Amino acid sequence: MKKNYISFLFFFLLGALMTFAQTTLAQWNFNGDATTTVPGGTSAPTPSVGAGSAAIVGGLTPSFASGVASGGSSDPVTTSPPNYGWGTTNYAPLGTENKQRGVQFNVSTVGYTGITFMYDQRLSNSSNNTYVVQYSINGTDWVDAQTFTFTPAATGTGDTWYKNRTVDLSSVTALDNNANAAFRVVSAFDPTTGNYLASTSTTTYATTGTSRFDMVTISAAATMNVEDFESSAFAMFPNPSQSMVHFNKVVSISVFDLTGKKVLSKENVNSIDITELVTGIYFIQSEEGYTQKLIKE
Repeated sequence: MKKNYISFLFFFLLGALMTFAQTTLAQWNFNGDATTTVPGGTSAPTPSVGAGSAAIVGGLTPSFASGVASGGSSDPVTTSPPNYGWGTTNYAPLGTENKQRGVQFNVSTVGYTGITFMYDQRLSNSSNNTYVVQYSINGTDWVDAQTFTFTPAATGTGDTWYKNRTVDLSSVTALDNNANAAFRVVSAFDPTTGNYLASTSTTTYATTGTSRFDMVTISAAATMNVEDFESSAFAMFPNPSQSMVHFNKVVSISVFDLTGKKVLSKENVNSIDITELVTGIYFIQSEEGYTQKLIKE
């Protein structure tokens, strides 16, 4: 009995370590000494941890505002300044632009697997009650991952922080080892009414409602080991190359430039001709989502 208990305890602790041993690839806390000194500015704030980029989706107006107000976000900093959140307003009018306005975050996951996206969001009384988290493996085509919605709250309970909204994307293997992984949070129609709905029951939805973001975090559960690369990735040669690039197996691939634009795609090939590409750095991604860097001479 004692032996079984010890075994159970060992595996429980091992599971707990595996669950919480996340590697932060990028995190945005939007903090600064003043709203005018937050790194990157309101249109493209830079990460406080790791590497990546952020951008506005649609015609939103961005700003920085308190990350402490209304109970505060999950940011451990408790003063404002320096604790700010990324504020957004000028959302779409009723009945228009479903899932077309929000915020986007681009992060390379090369060398990592088991991706998770997490964030805090503060909603004003007249802001929308429904937001969808989407992901992209190429920065262009978007897939709905999870919807966050709620029945509009009663009067006086608006201006609320929803902390640690978490989307587990570990089953989306195309996001593993991907130089072009991207994530966004977009305002969406309420799933019941089919239109935008204010966050509080006695308030009318308004385009001037505000949605504020904080502690946006993209993390990975594990790093890829040698066996992972050898069994699932593809190899190419020569690299650098001026013309032909050959693969170690038949693959369907897409080629992206540094801006994330797809410049070439081929299906079921064991080589490609890159003669027409301009000199520079590219990323070749297989249909499974595995990515290799290519240098065109």
